[in-house]
Amino acid sequence: MAKFIIQPHGRLNDWVADEKGYFREQGLDYELNVEGSRKNTPPLATVHASGSLADNRFGAFERYAEGHGRKGKNAGDVSCACHWTINQAAKIEEGVMWANAYSVCEAAILVPDDSGVSQPGDLAGKEIAVGYHSGSHFSALQALEVFLPREDIALKFVGTSWSRVDAALARKVPAVNAWGPQLYLLEQHGFRRIVSTTFMMAFMFPPDADEENVERYMRSLIRAQTDIDFEPERYKHYFINEIPERFRDKVDVRRFGVGERVVPQTYTEAIFDKTQAWLRERKLFDVTSDASVSSQEAV
Repeated sequence: MAKFIIQPHGRLNDWVADEKGYFREQGLDYELNVEGSRKNTPPLATVHASGSLADNRFGAFERYAEGHGRKGKNAGDVSCACHWTINQAAKIEEGVMWANAYSVCEAAILVPDDSGVSQPGDLAGKEIAVGYHSGSHFSALQALEVFLPREDIALKFVGTSWSRVDAALARKVPAVNAWGPQLYLLEQHGFRRIVSTTFMMAFMFPPDADEENVERYMRSLIRAQTDIDFEPERYKHYFINEIPERFRDKVDVRRFGVGERVVPQTYTEAIFDKTQAWLRERKLFDVTSDASVSSQEAV
């Protein structure tokens, strides 16, 4: 039987479970595909001849469609993205959503230290770098709709999470929505939080993945969470494993928070359906209802 391929997601749990032997204790024959999780991290987001950033409308949802439940071609047998993306990908049967746990991601909309923006209302009409059909896209809308009319929210689709760090450090955008290691790195470079955009992540596996292996994997992540909660400073060094080489001398991971946190609670049918309604009301996906399955079939 082929090894179970795990695509890390910028969190500590995968590395702690590997170090502690939790995957092996569960009987999981696995491989951490960390390079696969970094493969879409070009040195700088695409720039027009005018100097402005080009729109990149290929995000987490499109990667799942490309890999048919894997986050990119041959990326792994289990992966993670914002719950909006996983929900929609499972709804149209690109993969299967794991409903017995989710994670919570610390995130924020940030501006440079010399920015004139001091409160959310100041972001009206100002471009905010996000990833298309990814957590930063949807969470920016969710957070800013409290403060601004939708027509005043100006999102700029700037590729991967690390491409957005490039763009932010190069001052190519007025603001950026960042999470996890990217958030902590930018804060160490003087970027200021304007509003928190904390959001839920979900887990996805392709239809041909071994469900027992997924269960072994999830039990290991949940067990590792206790270790992280108890001694976070012991494990923060693992963040460096998922940071592209070009940033490693620009950050001190000892100062990081703990990032994404796995929660052993059910992603219920009610939450699934409410998320679908939220996406449809904002017309965020061009998918008709007859091209999808029920929430019971999707998870």
